[in-house]
Amino acid sequence: MKLNPVFTHTRNVRNFGVLMEALELGAGEGRLGLVWGQAGRGKTRTTQWWYANNGGIYIRVATVWRSSELELLRTLCRELGVIAPPGRKGPAFQECVEKLISTPKPVFLDEIEKMPGFFLDLLRDLSDLSGAPVILVGEEELVSAVKQNRRVWSRIYQQMQFEPLEIADILTYTSEAAGLKLPIKLASMIHKATGGDFRLLRRHTLQIVHFCNANGVAEPTEQIVRTAIQTAVTGN
Repeated sequence: MKLNPVFTHTRNVRNFGVLMEALELGAGEGRLGLVWGQAGRGKTRTTQWWYANNGGIYIRVATVWRSSELELLRTLCRELGVIAPPGRKGPAFQECVEKLISTPKPVFLDEIEKMPGFFLDLLRDLSDLSGAPVILVGEEELVSAVKQNRRVWSRIYQQMQFEPLEIADILTYTSEAAGLKLPIKLASMIHKATGGDFRLLRRHTLQIVHFCNANGVAEPTEQIVRTAIQTAVTGN
């Protein structure tokens, strides 16, 4: 038995798809999407999955850009196919706008909460002038930052919060990733231990697979799950 890399269509993934479909209804005008939630709930992986399957631009924001909007704009230029991005902010911004007008596509900015508030104004202008949807992805503090900027908040057409995984999500993931057929009782134990955190779920499932293999069994017992949970938490 082994743990395979899979992408599970959880409730959060389905809701993300609904958000993107709704944003498409406003094609031709500037609009922003807002996606937030605690770390570990699958925001980044879901965003990357949607981008890989549907197209667009995905940028993981770097903390080093905090003092320079230009670095973000030059990165966006390169993602849009500009071979030699301009070295000044104004021309770089205009390149991005023109590229998005000629080839409309969604722009995903992940971990945007790292940046100062004026970056939000830049992204609002980018969406307004190009008509492209810009999706802001981050943790809880992103919501308060957006709400403090009324011009940005008024342009949020769609928003969603990544909720903790449900027991049904855990059953689906453990089945798809490891072929496990867990009874509800064991799935509930894992759900309680992980708090609905996807990263923790993967760690716990890996430990369960390890202990199943070590004990020569195809399905975990309650004791195996308890031991796996304790090991995943303590690292012992």
